[in-house]
Amino acid sequence: MLFGPNGEPLEESGSTETTLSQGWREGLPWQDLGTSGRVYGVDRDTVRRQTRTAFFTNPLFGAAVEIAVALLIGDAFTYAELNADKNAQAALADFWDTNDLGQLMSSRLVTEYLLDGELCSVFPLEDIGDQAARIAHLDMDRGVRIKADVSSGVTQVTAPGAENQTLTWEPGQFVFTAHNALWNDARGWPVAMRALAPADAYVTLLQHRLNTHDLQGRILGVQTVFVDRKDPSSRATYQAKAQAYRTMPRRGGILTLAKVLADDGKTVISDEINFMTPAAGAANAEADARAFVRLTALGVLGLPEHYLGEGGTVTRTTADSMTLPAIRSVLRIHAALRSHLDRLYRAELRRRYGPDKVYTITTFDVKDGGKTRVSRKKKVRAGQIEVPWVFPTITQDSLADLITRAEAAARNGWASPQTLSGSLSFDPAEENDRMAAVGLDFGQPSARAATPPGGEGQGTA
Repeated sequence: MLFGPNGEPLEESGSTETTLSQGWREGLPWQDLGTSGRVYGVDRDTVRRQTRTAFFTNPLFGAAVEIAVALLIGDAFTYAELNADKNAQAALADFWDTNDLGQLMSSRLVTEYLLDGELCSVFPLEDIGDQAARIAHLDMDRGVRIKADVSSGVTQVTAPGAENQTLTWEPGQFVFTAHNALWNDARGWPVAMRALAPADAYVTLLQHRLNTHDLQGRILGVQTVFVDRKDPSSRATYQAKAQAYRTMPRRGGILTLAKVLADDGKTVISDEINFMTPAAGAANAEADARAFVRLTALGVLGLPEHYLGEGGTVTRTTADSMTLPAIRSVLRIHAALRSHLDRLYRAELRRRYGPDKVYTITTFDVKDGGKTRVSRKKKVRAGQIEVPWVFPTITQDSLADLITRAEAAARNGWASPQTLSGSLSFDPAEENDRMAAVGLDFGQPSARAATPPGGEGQGTA
């Protein structure tokens, strides 16, 4: 069970949908069909708050999201050389530095996209002239409202400001990205929402198990008290003995037993204590726990269970095949983040230089059956400039696969030494300089490398 700041269970927010023009969700552009905030029995605000709460309070869910963020962004996020003129290149460099986009992506945007399923970046409302804008990222749980319609998409974003003022951003002043905005729904849903239930069930199962062992550890035994139906005070004696052990000692204790000699002088009557053993069901919860781990991993980018440290019976073969859906899911999120950043940069170009400014880019025409590339200059507007954002490379290829591919390309003359070296994570330019410093030629096999360790003639009679 997840609880909100007010201590109440996060089951139903009671708030209304924060999308204006409710004809957006269902129907045609000219129809005005209002709908409530709940879609198919799910409340968007509640789900968002549940994912946020679970990120901090549920160790399995939080770890799964952190692993997904590391897989998505790692430490390699940057951008390559922009294929555009100096104005566009300078604007990108200024925009990156002013907003520290590398840190912003790794510390905030990727995590918030997984937990909220929405990103809303806004530009300054005042005119700051020809300088890089410092963008802000709105908290979608703080009264943000969007206005949208089927024909134009999101057309306005509003949020509460200081002194009870409302801040309003018009087209060109904001960039909004939503995950799984289906069936003409303008709003998004948390990427990790499906991992909530299994992660919560996993923690609940562990809590039940701990509770069972805690209670059983405090029960020192079961006392059997002798009751003589003929003795009027026997039941009072029973009640007194039962009361003595009604409160379970936290750290345990020693019980005192009474032995009474029967009237025949031979039979001994005594209280009896049978010590209990922990329930087998609580100790055999491994299969259930693994199932919840698998479902949690699948709910976050389709991760394989061994990504969360649960190997179980997974072999290398099945692990490799299980990785492909996770890779595709990662690439899908990469595409959404790349689109968000591209639209931010294009909006910055329009704000800084105007919507009608044209930029020069270089395109290539392939000729001679793909063997020749001819470059030419092309004039485009900001909307046609694509930034080569560099995300971590996610691939199933092992080092052995890469080496085999490089060797095949070298034998058949399909690739240059520079390309082959780069495919194995070497820097061709740096390696060329280093090899030249010791009298070697880049791309040429070294005679010394072909000599077996220990020199020629070693090991012969």
